[in-house]
This record gives sequence, structure tokens and C-alpha cells, in this order.
Amino acid sequence: MNFLILPVLIDLLSDQDITDNQLLKNTGLDEFDLSNLPILNGQQADEICSRAIKLSGDPLLGIKLGLRLDMVSLGILGYAAMTSATVGDVLKLLVRFKQALLPSVRIDLVKDGGSVQLRSAAAQLPQALERFYKDALYTGLVTNLDTLTDNHVATPILELDYGEPEDWALYQSIFGSNIKFNSSRCGLTFDAESLVVPISTSDPLAQVIFQRECNRILANDNHAGMVSERVKQALLSSRSEFPTSAAVAQQMHMSESTMQRRLAKEGTRFQELLDQVRYRLALEYLQGTQLPVSEIALLLGFSNPANFRRSFKRWSATTPAQMRQPTIS
Repeated sequence: MNFLILPVLIDLLSDQDITDNQLLKNTGLDEFDLSNLPILNGQQADEICSRAIKLSGDPLLGIKLGLRLDMVSLGILGYAAMTSATVGDVLKLLVRFKQALLPSVRIDLVKDGGSVQLRSAAAQLPQALERFYKDALYTGLVTNLDTLTDNHVATPILELDYGEPEDWALYQSIFGSNIKFNSSRCGLTFDAESLVVPISTSDPLAQVIFQRECNRILANDNHAGMVSERVKQALLSSRSEFPTSAAVAQQMHMSESTMQRRLAKEGTRFQELLDQVRYRLALEYLQGTQLPVSEIALLLGFSNPANFRRSFKRWSATTPAQMRQPTIS
């Protein structure tokens, strides 16, 4: 979670007379000045947000947080989004820099015919926390895109893998009737026309500057997501014959145990990162090539196609063959 979001969450909870001391108690952040907070790692963000959910007892807390997240609250990432050229560029930016925003959530862009779906998943988290993150992400994205496009972008279709809440009027006020509960996947689907809608505050020159700053922040040694990002880059650069955990640690000039400890502090594990990279590459191969599934399985380091199919189904709730099927309108 971007550290700039925490004051927004604290302000939201103050409406329920929940203090920042209550929220940050025993998190290691209770001694910090809110105006000078460190960047949060995945574990810290998960702990704080879980505590917020418990203290508030509000199942709509994620939606309410998303409504309060404007571009300014996201810092440099928000300014980079504001200066992007199109809606499609904003989505790509979100996926590229998601580590600075939601380090515990996997966010992917998946092509579906002429449309694109922004999918999210965090199966390793408690259900209430995963739902909180998804609600905040989708609500914040849709409301800000309305502002950035002067309401010229069509409301995307929202699919949620949980049941319809008793009070879903707030969902409907944001997403209209374009909501599917109890879906097999979670995501926002944008049609082809929406992806090319221009951002009203677009500025190509400023965009270069802000994206460069985003890259600098992600590369900074003090950034909590540095180790996990470096591990993923090491895995991606291999493209096949993925290196072992020990080999990656050696590339990063640290012991394997040190790397594992630092990954744990960021709320992830080597195997989870390897799965993320395999899934990302699998989507590239399935959507960008005509390679047989058996060859893709070998490229991704699977001993046989059946193992690949099982893993892909676990990652995406669909099969490789279904991913390649054209959309029927």
C-alpha cells in the first residue's frame, strides 16, 4: 500500500471515532509522524488494513476508501496517471507500478477479444482483506478515470468472485448495472473504445518525468518491494530454464536465507514470484503466438502439459485453450 494512502484511511476511520493510535498500535509505525511515514511493505500494509477492517466492522470499507483516493493521494504515481495519454496507458501504468500501490495483490491486464480486463488476485490473503483491496482498487480506478476523462469513458463491467452484499447500493452507484457477483474471476473489463479515450490532463513531457521518478522510487534500496521486484526481473530475463532460488540470490549478491527473509518481510515467497512470472509469460505466449500448449509448457519449465494446465487453471480460473478462444458477442 502506498504510504500516502494511509492518511486517507486514517481520515476515513476517524468518521467512526477510530484513532490513528488504535489503527497503528503494535505495527511498528505508531511512533512515526503521519507526515513522515516510511514506505510500507506488503506485510505492514496487510496488518494495518486487517486491523482497519476489524476495528470498523464495515464490509464496505474498501469501497469507501476507493471513493476518497484521488490522484493526488497517490503521489508521483497519481501524477504519472494524470499525464498519461489514454485510458489504456493508465491501466498499463497501474500494472507496471502496482508494487508501490498494492504489494500483496497480483494485478494483470488480459486481452479478451477487442477488450481488456484488469484482473486482480490475492488468494494468499484472508478473504475479508482480499475483498477490501479489490473494492478499493476497482472503485478508485473507476472514479478517477471518470474525472480524468471528463466522464467520457464507458463504465467497465465489474466481475467479483464473492456474493452480492446485503447493501449493494453503493456498488451500484459506482458501477451501475455492470456488476456480476459470484463470478469465477475478479476484474474490470474495458471495451476497445474506452481504452483509447484521451486523458484530459495528458502531458507527454511531464509523463516522461513522472515515470522516470516512479522507476527511481521502485529502484531505491529503501523501497520495500525492491527485493521481490529484482527477483521477478531476474526470472523474467531468463524467459525459460528459470534459475533456482539459490541462483537468484547469488545474482543479487546475498545468501539464499537473507533473500528469503527479505521476501517474507515483503509478504511474498520465491515460489509465488515464480508463479507470477510464469503466468505473465503464459499469457504472452497464448495471446501473442500460435505455439502449441505443449511447447509453452516446456518454455515455462513444466515437465508435461498436464501440469501446466493445472497451474494455469489455478492462476486464472480458466484453461489455456479457453484463454485462446475468441470472444463470442
